[in-house]
Amino acid sequence: MSKFDYAVIMPKMSMTMEEGELLGIRVKVGDVVKSGDVLFDVATDKIDMEVESPSDGVVKEIIGQVGSTMPVGAPVLMLLTDTQVMSFDFNSLPIEAIVPVVPTPGIEVPIVVPFTEPVVVRAVPKARVIAQNRGINLQTIAATGPFGTITYEDVTNSQVFGANDARKASNRKMVAETIEKTRGIPQITLSRFSTHTTASLEQGSAHLVSTWARILRRNAHFNISTLDEKAHPHVGIALIMESKYGLAIPVFKDPDLSAGTDLLAWIQLTRAQALHGKVPVEMLSGATTSIFDLSHTKISSAIPLLLPSHTTALSVGAPQAAFAESEICLTVDLRYCDALEAAQLLDQLIDAL
Repeated sequence: MSKFDYAVIMPKMSMTMEEGELLGIRVKVGDVVKSGDVLFDVATDKIDMEVESPSDGVVKEIIGQVGSTMPVGAPVLMLLTDTQVMSFDFNSLPIEAIVPVVPTPGIEVPIVVPFTEPVVVRAVPKARVIAQNRGINLQTIAATGPFGTITYEDVTNSQVFGANDARKASNRKMVAETIEKTRGIPQITLSRFSTHTTASLEQGSAHLVSTWARILRRNAHFNISTLDEKAHPHVGIALIMESKYGLAIPVFKDPDLSAGTDLLAWIQLTRAQALHGKVPVEMLSGATTSIFDLSHTKISSAIPLLLPSHTTALSVGAPQAAFAESEICLTVDLRYCDALEAAQLLDQLIDAL
């Protein structure tokens, strides 16, 4: 007996429906189904629905992907039936052409309805609603859902990331303009290797920040703001951190006067705040030095640049496997100390570490 292919499609459940989300498929290839058996579940922004088999048959092929959004009329699965079944409503399909098959005399040819899948962007209904309301082109959204489906979070996060991109560009420009101002500062950079190692990024930063603050407190003539050329009553260290907007430079004031665990917790909290772009206002000023800690990267060294009002700047590179040493670089403003004094200052720091 001849068998006939029948495509069970994404149904049109309302006059305005153009697509539906395939929530789940309840059958597998080879299953024998009866008319009325539930084959798969569909959802739109208005209704969820169980789609039943229109006829007795055998599941020949699963076409739809669970979690994907499919246009009305798209085949979800194929059945093999003993008798020809009236196919889907052609008028519900927006793009595909219907090409009749002309039987050859004497040969039984099954009715075949060709289907040209339209180019669509897979998205859950809620994501489409949000995109439409906010004027977002879904083709510009990176999908993270199953089988390339755009989720609600993809749409909402895209606006945040877009805003972040603008903020990052502005932040980079501001940093570049700030660094440009340092080109005219007479400065020198010295470096030494240190075998100092720590268990984590935060612990290493805390130890370095605290030690550097103690060194500067003992050498007050380095703890000078170039803005007023006066020694600061407090030691303020700007620790360069990662932020969702680029770089953040929170200032830790008198970190050497904090207990080790308190300073560690302070740095951990500030790092988390910086990642979300929420550095406390009171930590945005008051520094005479900066630290760029690259020990958690693969970068072995970097020349630290002086920021406005700073007389010194430190950078720490990643430990090198061959020697288990990190390179520490110190840049100083030569208007406030000479190269020999800078060398002695760096020696003091590394000896203290």
